Amino acid sequence: MIIDLTGTLYTGMWNYEPPFPALNIRPLPPVPWVSGYVGCEIFEGLHSQTGTYLETPAHVLGDASYPLLSVSLSRITDVPAVILHLPYIEPNMPITETLLEACSAFHALQPGDAVLVSCNYGQKWFDADYLSASPYFTKAAMLSLIAKKPSILGSDFPRWDNLAHPQGFFGDFYNADILMLAPLVQLEKCPANGGKLTALPLKAEKTSCAPCRAILQV
Repeated sequence: MIIDLTGTLYTGMWNYEPPFPALNIRPLPPVPWVSGYVGCEIFEGLHSQTGTYLETPAHVLGDASYPLLSVSLSRITDVPAVILHLPYIEPNMPITETLLEACSAFHALQPGDAVLVSCNYGQKWFDADYLSASPYFTKAAMLSLIAKKPSILGSDFPRWDNLAHPQGFFGDFYNADILMLAPLVQLEKCPANGGKLTALPLKAEKTSCAPCRAILQV
C-alpha cells in the first residue's frame, strides 16, 4: 500500500507570514499564437517552502552547507521510516521529550531512519488556524530526536518552534545534517513501524528547499 503524505496546494492556502508570498493558482490567459484551447496554470507566489517541502541545512547555514540539488536520490528514496504517534491535545501543544519516550517506536529508532512525528495534525491542513495552532517541539524533545541520528526528520505540523516561546534548537538541528520534511498529511493512517519513505523535491538549482511529493510504502 502507498500512502500519500503530501499536502494539497490551493489558492488562499495557509502560508507563513510576509515577506513569504501567498499562493494563487490561476489559468494562463489565451495564447494568441495557438489556435484553440490551451490548458495551463500560473502558480503565483509559489516559494520554496510552499506546502510540503524538503529542506537541507543550507536553509540556515547557507554556503557552509549544501544545496538541495546535491542531495543524492539514494538518500531520499525508499528510506526506512518510523512513525511516532502522539495525541493532539490543544492548540500550540508543546511536544515534550516525555511524549516522545512514551512511544514504543521511539526506542526502536536506528541511525539513518526517517523519523516522522504525527499529532493527527495533518487533518487540519485546510483549517484557518492550521499555522497559528501548530504544535511545536521543546528543546529537550528536539535534542532527543537529534540524538537518534535520523537522516530525515518530518512532522504533520508546520511550525516546529513557537514564536512566542522560542526553544532555540535550530542550530543544533541543522548542524546535525538532518533533512527536514514538513508538513505532512495522513501520518495518522501509517503504522508505527512505518515503511519506506520517498520524498522527491522539485529539481531546482540555487535553493536549500523546495516543494516535494512524499509517499510512504507500507
